[in-house]
Amino acid sequence: MKKSTQLYDAGLEEYPVPDVILSNLTFAAVLAVGTYACWLISPYLGVAYLVFFVVMVYGVLRRLICTRCHYYGKRCGIGWGLLAAVWFSRRSPEEYNESAGLKLAPFVYGLMVLVPLVSLAVLLLQDATSTLLVLVALLLAVAFYNLGPGRRRSCVVCKMRLFCRGGAAK
Repeated sequence: MKKSTQLYDAGLEEYPVPDVILSNLTFAAVLAVGTYACWLISPYLGVAYLVFFVVMVYGVLRRLICTRCHYYGKRCGIGWGLLAAVWFSRRSPEEYNESAGLKLAPFVYGLMVLVPLVSLAVLLLQDATSTLLVLVALLLAVAFYNLGPGRRRSCVVCKMRLFCRGGAAK
């Protein structure tokens, strides 16, 4: 039985550049705050955090998810469809919901926030400073936006919203 991949007619064919820039800035903010929080524990941990999540997000997840997406080669909500087209070959959109990347993504993005939160908690237990509290607040605010309103805002106008298992538009 063939899976339904009917596109949402009212969805955007390509996302507006300002939306893509905002999505990338908020994503970069999580990565920067996370790297800095881990760096405060140990520079090696900071570098390991940055390298691991850059490889996972920009490499592994783009290959597993974006190569099967309608926005492959197009400007999606965060612009990664264009990035995936430069690095990887196209795969069948019918395989999108069976991609291991859809199962892996919540784990990767969750760890991307959890690891620096744990680092900051350890540092706060040693010496609570206003800088650490600001970092916790910033990390939580940007992560909340990315995982909640920002994601939903992108998903409601996505061409794949009718069948995407990972979407936030439902």
